[in-house]
Amino acid sequence: MALENDVLRKISPSDEERRAIDRKVGLLLERVKSEADKEDLGLEVLMVGSVAKDTFLRDPDLDVFILFPESVSRERLESIGLALGWKVLEKGEERYAEHPYIHGLWEALEVDMVPCYRIMDTTRLRSAVDRTPFHTQYVRSNLRDEQKKEVRLLKQFAKGVGVYGAEARTQGFSGYLLELLIIRFDSFRQVLEEASSWKRGAVLDLADEACRKFNDPLVFHDPVDANRNVASALSAQSLARFIYAARCYLDRPSERFFFPNRREPLKLDDMRAMLEQRGTGPLVITMRRPHIIDDNLYPQIRRSLEGACTMLEGSDFRVIDRAYHVAEDIRFVLELESLELPRGRYHSGPPAWVENSNAFLERWEKEGLSRPYLVNGHWAVVAPRAYTRADDL
Repeated sequence: MALENDVLRKISPSDEERRAIDRKVGLLLERVKSEADKEDLGLEVLMVGSVAKDTFLRDPDLDVFILFPESVSRERLESIGLALGWKVLEKGEERYAEHPYIHGLWEALEVDMVPCYRIMDTTRLRSAVDRTPFHTQYVRSNLRDEQKKEVRLLKQFAKGVGVYGAEARTQGFSGYLLELLIIRFDSFRQVLEEASSWKRGAVLDLADEACRKFNDPLVFHDPVDANRNVASALSAQSLARFIYAARCYLDRPSERFFFPNRREPLKLDDMRAMLEQRGTGPLVITMRRPHIIDDNLYPQIRRSLEGACTMLEGSDFRVIDRAYHVAEDIRFVLELESLELPRGRYHSGPPAWVENSNAFLERWEKEGLSRPYLVNGHWAVVAPRAYTRADDL
């Protein structure tokens, strides 16, 4: 349709951009190969990812893999891989997947230089990244030329609705997963049609040999390794957002799904008015951001936020909504039905005919804010709360 063709014109690289990227890629691979040959280990240099598969959007990141013989130790693979990255890339920084690699710049393009093992098949995996060359080859062999534009549309759609990227920060759809969805369902529109009827736990595959069962929100058996779920990083939240966005787009297509309007922060007076209308209270917990990588940071942030909610609800503070924000500091933002509770709370005890009910009476005669009383045959008491204010807790 015309709308999608307009989007494609905006997101697809022009002939001039392609030539520029091809030139930069050629020079990069030549430089990496030159440095790798000095190690005299028979290292292979391979471009993988969206550029190698021709499914990239404008301003792509480059993924360069350095393939080591299996005879090389893990320690040596890591040290040589890092050294090559430091030599070749500008503004390099060490990052970590299953093992460390270098992220940096090459002629203003962002590049990941990743060492891995050169293996014959995925039954010989030494690390998770060893699969990536097989992923690239699978997509290049199975994605038709006319489907590449469909992948680009699906990637931009996922970006627009905020679910693109399998990293811990986003917990969304990887580029490889989106490519497999197009291979499986043929087109951008058909993927959305299928997604609009997905339920949590939906299982997809491209081959009959998929056998392992997974308990993830969405399962797509990896066609190069049936024992892996390509969608394992996808959270229930991101899946739900994608399903809802697919339904909304099919009902009323709009460029806003691909290029959403910038969300302006609410003014403080507007926030106060909203909270006053609802009668609820905000609780903001601020802490210094630790110096750890995002893939370790974000899972801890989510666990900490849920831990705070569990603690609050265990003390009768009802959490309506929660969110977090990460910058120089970490902020947990919770909306509570009330920030303050009465000192007294209803506490139910045993039936009066139970022998040890006397222990309940003896304790709460001393500690209660009321004397014990009977409710439908059970003892009860007004007990004091340890915390009446959420911020104190």
